[in-house]
Amino acid sequence: MFVFGKKRIGAVILIPLLGIALLTGCGKEKPAGPGQTATAEQLRQVERLNDTADEMYRFVMDGNIDKARDKLDEVGNKLTQIRFDGITSVEGVGALSNAIVQAKRSFQAVNVSEEEVKGAAAKIRLATDALTHANQPMWLQYYKLMKETARQLEAAVQKKDKQEASAKLDQLHERYEIIRPSLLISRQPFEVEKVDSLFAFLRSQLSKPDLDAKLAGGGIDQFHLTLDALFGRQDKAAFIPVDDSPVPLPSVMAIGSVIIAVLAFAAWRIFKFENRY
Repeated sequence: MFVFGKKRIGAVILIPLLGIALLTGCGKEKPAGPGQTATAEQLRQVERLNDTADEMYRFVMDGNIDKARDKLDEVGNKLTQIRFDGITSVEGVGALSNAIVQAKRSFQAVNVSEEEVKGAAAKIRLATDALTHANQPMWLQYYKLMKETARQLEAAVQKKDKQEASAKLDQLHERYEIIRPSLLISRQPFEVEKVDSLFAFLRSQLSKPDLDAKLAGGGIDQFHLTLDALFGRQDKAAFIPVDDSPVPLPSVMAIGSVIIAVLAFAAWRIFKFENRY
């Protein structure tokens, strides 16, 4: 029996919006990969993995958790039998593997949470689709939703409404977490690490007693640019008119402070990671 949670509301709202796309899937394309060539057998194995994940997702959306649980086990078994050379990076495989482990925990909970199960199933479904569709993976459909939420976050920061800004940041992060394994499959790890660092930077700004709207706003500007790059929308920047007027020194210093703070935080995270492993 499902038990509805009170957290992660944004994820619950988002899942139905993309349900049709997830169930329908995309056309046949070559799989994602770091540049090497995958064998025909590898391609067939990845296609079968994607088909099984699709079945699992359908069972979840139909409310049949028992059958979905069986399909999830099948997804895990298939994953261990595939060689991913030429398909994706070690980080991509690790992200999908972690998503499967987390999904199993959600599926096997005493009181199964519907929102958690749907979110976990969507995360795996999008990731396996990213393995098989390099050109048009389904996770690209999150662009408009994430951009709109980022704009709402920006508006809340400008008004110095910390409560609203924190809520929008949480919603943005929940949506990002659903596509994060797909990003690690389709993009370079350093690109994903940059987004992680920006989230941490913005969260640290919103946790301060006095919100610095200019500094936090600079972080959001960087987030918009990073998001555009991740989703392949950098071309939009080419159509922005160029302003030749001198940039005020305070603005230069504020932007520089944001960049330095984000880079310092990223370096700290890498240092922590290396010490741990």
